[in-house]
Amino acid sequence: MANIKINLNGLEIMVFFWNSLMSKEKVSESFLNDLCSMQEFSYIYNEDFNNESLRRVLSALNNKEPFSGNKPERKYYSNSLMIMEYIDEVQPTINAIKKLNLNNIAEKAKEDVEVVVIPGLSKGIEKTDNKLTVDFFGLKNTENGLVISGESLEAVLKNIFEV
Repeated sequence: MANIKINLNGLEIMVFFWNSLMSKEKVSESFLNDLCSMQEFSYIYNEDFNNESLRRVLSALNNKEPFSGNKPERKYYSNSLMIMEYIDEVQPTINAIKKLNLNNIAEKAKEDVEVVVIPGLSKGIEKTDNKLTVDFFGLKNTENGLVISGESLEAVLKNIFEV
């Protein structure tokens, strides 16, 4: 039996950030800097979107400023705005993620893996070594459970874990 750890730290800090802004609160620049330097966010960084990109996006949201940046930065900005606008509709998805149970997959999996659920840029799942990065922006909660890229999250994970 493999050990599958679900890491929601990045998602939970972003939910806190979005809820703070929705409650008309501002967060400090040091909070934004700490958030952007979290290990979990490093999994979504690339040459077009790095910790400074994320900090700029979050700072613009925090200060209710219009934002212009490169395409991935604008995408992250608009995805965050959409989450904030529809936070009540998104909450069931967040709750379903928090209740995610992968024990049946762990029993058959061959390797230990950390599943990191984080608001990202891919709208899918990316595997790097023993980490799976699941883009929160790509997840939807349906009556049949969590879906990503039009497929059941559980089915996608079973395929990745070859079970």
